Amino acid sequence: MKKFSRFAALLLALLLAMSLAACGKKTDGGDPDPAPTKEFSAGKVDDSTYTNEYFGFSVSLTEDFGWTYFTDEQIAQVTGQTADILDSDKITEAYDSGKVIMEMYAMRDDYANVNVTVEKLGKVNGVLLDEEGYVDASLTALPDQLVTAGYTDVDAAKTTVSFAGAEHYAIAVSAVVQDVPVYELLACVKVGDYVAVVTACTYGEDTTADILAAFQAL
Repeated sequence: MKKFSRFAALLLALLLAMSLAACGKKTDGGDPDPAPTKEFSAGKVDDSTYTNEYFGFSVSLTEDFGWTYFTDEQIAQVTGQTADILDSDKITEAYDSGKVIMEMYAMRDDYANVNVTVEKLGKVNGVLLDEEGYVDASLTALPDQLVTAGYTDVDAAKTTVSFAGAEHYAIAVSAVVQDVPVYELLACVKVGDYVAVVTACTYGEDTTADILAAFQAL
């Protein structure tokens, strides 16, 4: 339970840093060409599989391998978002208001975990901010947020990762909390005005890339 509490603090710091990415990007003014349009839909968990048709990926995490998906109510306890926020009649309003929404969170019996958060960038930043720009903007805030959350020996760097059959920009994080090494790998996937950040976290040993490798393209 203590280890989970440590991760909860890290998770909230990561969410805050990610949410700063769009507002940290300065636009040049004018009217950019419109981004390709695609009707947004939130991802869903069905039995042991999370699927996000909008971003084009899925993952199966089974109890046989020690994985458990959190319910909406459990996710709300970690993030502070309301449990019913992903209802179809509320999701558009939530994203339009600039909220960063966690759609999925799963934990393994060794406390390794993976989550998917989604943010709407808006029409201007949706065009001007690509995946690399989003990662760069996030990195300006992320280290300080991790230190504020109580983490030491923080290292956060831009990288790339093969995710769901394609190369994407990502952030690799290593840190220490109460003498426990923590590793995070955050893959950035942008489609239209929306960006998904898929984050794998492990303790003691860095196997985050193995977790992200379980995601498949639709």
